[in-house]
Amino acid sequence: MTATTFRTDTVAGILGVLNAYITAHPAELLRAYPARPESLADLPAAFIENRPESVTHDSGTRTRTMSPSVVVVRRITDNEEAMTAFDTLIDGLVDAFTAVPQFATDTIWSAFTVADEEYAFGDYIFAAVRFTFTNITVMEGRA
Repeated sequence: MTATTFRTDTVAGILGVLNAYITAHPAELLRAYPARPESLADLPAAFIENRPESVTHDSGTRTRTMSPSVVVVRRITDNEEAMTAFDTLIDGLVDAFTAVPQFATDTIWSAFTVADEEYAFGDYIFAAVRFTFTNITVMEGRA
């Protein structure tokens, strides 16, 4: 069996969507990271967090299904204008992710969840939205 790059390629694909969004909408999303950064200076920002997987085998293939999360964070405010801007960002990311059914060669996904939450980061609590891709799948040959 050849070495796999499924995890690396999937993270690069998701990060590519985030960076393309930043290029198209530089005032809405300021930074994107391939993993949780050490600090968050430029907000709103997004980062790829957990990457759990399940793996199944049959006689000729290995199927890997990853469920990574993308966390988008902003400062907590009670300002209606700031919340509307954040909702606009989240709606835009839903569209951007929907437009890319393959984050890497030979992968496919068909579902994700979007959940509001608070995200603890050091001494700070941020408003956050978590995108979880529930079924990014690749089938690989098995010797």
